[in-house]
Amino acid sequence: MSKRENLLYRLAEVVAGGDGIKVIKCLIDNGSMRDDELALALGLKPNVVRRILYQFAENSIVTVQRFRDEKTGWYYFKWMVQPDQVELYLEDQRRKLLRRLKERLQYEKSHEFYSCPKGCLRLTFEEAVEKNFTCSGCGASLQYDDNKKVISRLEVKIRELSEERH
Repeated sequence: MSKRENLLYRLAEVVAGGDGIKVIKCLIDNGSMRDDELALALGLKPNVVRRILYQFAENSIVTVQRFRDEKTGWYYFKWMVQPDQVELYLEDQRRKLLRRLKERLQYEKSHEFYSCPKGCLRLTFEEAVEKNFTCSGCGASLQYDDNKKVISRLEVKIRELSEERH
């Protein structure tokens, strides 16, 4: 199994679970197929297969082509895997995660935090002042929460994700 196929199967599992892997495998083995053909081949309900295919299409894992039956005039749709899109999808997800981590890092660096010693909540200084430095869950006094470790972990993860693309 190629690295691309392995990524494709892992992505299919994340997006749609075990049935997603079955759908991807069937499409890889057979090329393009109609949703009813997939359902029959896999022993799944057609609506289950369609839901999985729509999830895959939203994530650019599969594409669909519309055909017209010359005899009936009806349209039918054939689905096929887009293995070359897997890397693009994963790169897009990496960029989104990197952006969220950078936003979180900025938030952590720009605020002072206080938390409940029992772990009920964590508040910014401003929020803690509003609550008189008292936990609204258990009534304990809020304590200063040094977020240097959180900042350090975020910086490490950001650095790892930034280097990953190169």
